[in-house]
Amino acid sequence: MVLNLTIKPAYILVVDAKIQDVLGPEAWGNFFPLLSLSVLLNILLDAGLVNYTTRAIAKNPDELNGHFQSGWKAKAILFPVYLSALLATGLLLGYRGSSIYWLGWVGINQALLSAVLYVRAGLQGAAEHITDAWVSVTDRALLLIGLGMLLIANDSFQLEWLLGGTTAALSCSWLLGSLKIRKLCKIRRPQRDNQSAAWSHLKESWPYALLFLLMMTYHRIDAIMLERLAPNGAMQAGWYAMGYRLFEAANMVGFLFATLLLPYFTRMLSAGDDIRPLAAGVSRLLIVGGGSIMWVAIFFAPSFLGLFYTSFLNEASPILPWLMTSFAVFAQGYVYSTLLTARGDLKLLNQLAALGAITNIAGNAWWLGYTDGSNAAWGCAVISALTQVLVVGMQTGFAIRFHPGRIWWKVGQTALLHSAACLTICWIFLRWSDASGWSLVACLICCIAAGALPGVAQTNTIWQLLSNKMNTFTDS
Repeated sequence: MVLNLTIKPAYILVVDAKIQDVLGPEAWGNFFPLLSLSVLLNILLDAGLVNYTTRAIAKNPDELNGHFQSGWKAKAILFPVYLSALLATGLLLGYRGSSIYWLGWVGINQALLSAVLYVRAGLQGAAEHITDAWVSVTDRALLLIGLGMLLIANDSFQLEWLLGGTTAALSCSWLLGSLKIRKLCKIRRPQRDNQSAAWSHLKESWPYALLFLLMMTYHRIDAIMLERLAPNGAMQAGWYAMGYRLFEAANMVGFLFATLLLPYFTRMLSAGDDIRPLAAGVSRLLIVGGGSIMWVAIFFAPSFLGLFYTSFLNEASPILPWLMTSFAVFAQGYVYSTLLTARGDLKLLNQLAALGAITNIAGNAWWLGYTDGSNAAWGCAVISALTQVLVVGMQTGFAIRFHPGRIWWKVGQTALLHSAACLTICWIFLRWSDASGWSLVACLICCIAAGALPGVAQTNTIWQLLSNKMNTFTDS
């Protein structure tokens, strides 16, 4: 957790944001939709194998051998399909020249990232959390050092440096994880491999792939629709990307908890243990973290952006509060959607995600047809936040319905008490300081510290997640 919460946000907020600032919002606005498109079509590259593999190996670690022998065959089939579909979609959307060149390169990097995530799925399922942590941060650590040195040594920056550096860093990360997986496979009981296993993997994992596609649709489609449909679309997408970069950095915290929770929930449900204390405890922690960032962004958006960017702060500042509201809500979804995933309720999750995708696309289409272009990105951010409230609210409702109990009232109590504390803290800083630089950081720290007030959150939940009892659950 320390590695993930230190290196990954440092890379995104220091190096990645600086690259975006140096290139400018229009240049980055031309590239950002290509990145979003490559992520959106990732369903063709992963086909749900990562989540399916984590869940299957967590249930039976001895399946590690069979899964990785047939899983790589499935990925070898999927890669050319993904790259062909990505380039064809780019051409249909009107991308030409350097944009298609960048899109192909981004597609190759997505393939490498998918390979890293698949290796990590095996490590997570086998409870090899220390190795998983190092693998998960290797690429970002290398990029932090390499691209950081390039930014220091040069006044300008080329997009090809980012693409090439990402290729090299992901390759190193994949190699590190593969060496550990090979050692684990040697000590596990060998399983018989057959040619049909790859197709069996795809058949069993497609619900996870569909869920990923639908979720990415209402996360990534905004940038594509903005750049393609809005007047001055590239600039609007660039302003949106300024706030989205901070959304991504914050979102790593929620994603980290989800990767920890999925194998734990799966094992606990299989053993008949009560998952409510753990789920409610993590939910309360994420309310504190997500709520703190959201309230500071609402009160001090220009200053918040000013920590990472030097230009176009006034244009991007109205967008940031809505994207941080999306993060605060979506962080809760990491708990409840992960619980539903562990239960095997993929059909329900896909139905909710489909509702979110339809709502987001329809809302963006209506807004972009209505706006004059001056506030197109702001409207897309508002629609994104409302979509998150709809989808995560329903995920939470179903999770509570399947696991009823009085403990869930404590989650609501945390939301109310912490919001009141954050409102008070932010008002004080707004009244008595300029809330810039270290003052803004102090405000955020105070809001997070408010989580330690009586009745707000349970800090021992983190230690429960990292305890030997949890990590050796299946071994016992």
